[in-house]
Amino acid sequence: MYSLLMNVFGGLAIFVFGMQLMSNGLQAVAGQKMQKVLQFFSANRFVAILSGTVVTAVVQSSGATTVMVIGFINAGLLNLTQALGIIFGANIGTTVTAQLVAFDIGCIIMPSIILGLVMTFIKNPVIKGWGDTILGLGLLFYGMGLMSGELKTLANNPKFLQAFQTFDCAPIDGSMPLVALLGAICIGIIATVITQSSSAVSVIVIALGSSGLINIYTAVALILGSNIGSTATAQLASLTANRVAKQAALAHTLFNAIGVLLICATFWWHIGDNPMPVFFQLVEWFSKGGDLPRKIANAHTIFNVCTTLILVAFIPLLAKICERIIPLGKDKIKFKKLEPHLLDTPAIALNQTVFALQRMVRKSWTMVNAAFKIYNQNDEKNQAVLKTLEEKEEKVDLYQQDITAYLSQLMRRHLTYEQTERIPNLLHCTNDAERIGDHALIIRNMMESFFKKNATLSEDSNAEFNNLFATLQSQASSTMELLENFSLEKMGETFELSGKMKLLCAESEKNHIDRLKKGLCKAENSLFYLELVAEFLKVSRHFENIAERASSCVGKTFEEA
Repeated sequence: MYSLLMNVFGGLAIFVFGMQLMSNGLQAVAGQKMQKVLQFFSANRFVAILSGTVVTAVVQSSGATTVMVIGFINAGLLNLTQALGIIFGANIGTTVTAQLVAFDIGCIIMPSIILGLVMTFIKNPVIKGWGDTILGLGLLFYGMGLMSGELKTLANNPKFLQAFQTFDCAPIDGSMPLVALLGAICIGIIATVITQSSSAVSVIVIALGSSGLINIYTAVALILGSNIGSTATAQLASLTANRVAKQAALAHTLFNAIGVLLICATFWWHIGDNPMPVFFQLVEWFSKGGDLPRKIANAHTIFNVCTTLILVAFIPLLAKICERIIPLGKDKIKFKKLEPHLLDTPAIALNQTVFALQRMVRKSWTMVNAAFKIYNQNDEKNQAVLKTLEEKEEKVDLYQQDITAYLSQLMRRHLTYEQTERIPNLLHCTNDAERIGDHALIIRNMMESFFKKNATLSEDSNAEFNNLFATLQSQASSTMELLENFSLEKMGETFELSGKMKLLCAESEKNHIDRLKKGLCKAENSLFYLELVAEFLKVSRHFENIAERASSCVGKTFEEA
């Protein structure tokens, strides 16, 4: 018995590992394409359902998709109505796993494992990704076969057979027993909450069915329970998220629970003299005499497709119900750009990091811009910015810490070669943005010290300062635009401004030394001016460093640009 149970759970472990490996491989191959699919979220509810179906079919887990959606909402990328469409689609997409394992394709298991393993040794990231996918597919079917084979042995054991018949949902006098039905649904819920995977539970149900331990009626009840249990993942993910994300998690639970109630209502509905409930008649018609595993997989798909078609028109109403149950309140909704739930979707997580970097660079430049304006543009608006300079500098430091910690966590995920290459460049840019903020405090202190002495610069020095400042403003603006909309044309313009800044700084130093020799400026102001020019050059170099890494940060190649 010990050996038999070890083989059953070992087969399940191999299956789950194969499913995870296949999911990682598909994400590695289609990571950027999946991101483009996600961009269609806001089109309409039907496109959102399609997007949710496709993405879930790739990641092989409705729980992973709904957690991703919670992350999108918490980051401000989706509203509640858009999210509901994706969640509806995720329920359909998760049935792909059951459909796959229902096929009897034992002949391809070993070739898939061998071919996939060989491909994983190839350094090309795309080929390696396909290798993981093929190897995962082979292991998935191998684990499924091992589990099913051992369960058939259990089916010959009267005690085990009797235990499974405790919640036998087969109709008695044309009606399904209510107590047994509720018991089987509860078992499906509990099993899914424990495993955190409705796909894994559906595969176990198919294995139990193929071994003869359960019938189609009990299998469907377990599948219904797994659909409700799958919402626990989203509920857990929403605990630390904003109230809109909590509304989405609630909507997921309500949708699946309502769907189960609708389907259960058909279990006491018969058409004509056929004693089989109408839902199972539909399953039989679609399966066209197929075996039990095929009927279970079809029942899973039919349930999710039918409930989605019925409830899709009620998405706005469901959203309003959730908003009534969990009101937003008077407080403004806070969005978290560096959302932890997006780390399992590296392509999206990297884009969120870029958004955070863009904001960080803008804040740093706002500080430096205000510090330079002290010299001759220190109006009330500028003084208001200067009053919070220390506070802004602390926020920029926090941005650096948050981005660094976020990227450190992302590096532990399964990344493509291109994604791995982007991370060091993002870290370098983050450091440059933080240093720009530091220079703002240095420049402000220099300015305040200079004006306390009632000192002034010569007319030529003033003209050079204005020229340097205007050029630096152009360079900063061009660099920030490059981070947001990368193009080769904009990159060339940015580097041209960077070169101009270097020449102007060198000329300003030379001209100042010449003026000092001729006695055209005061010696006591000399050090201030030279340090000021040095600050212009240092800030310019940090912007140049960011511009050099911009293409990698935003994930664009020169060919794409």
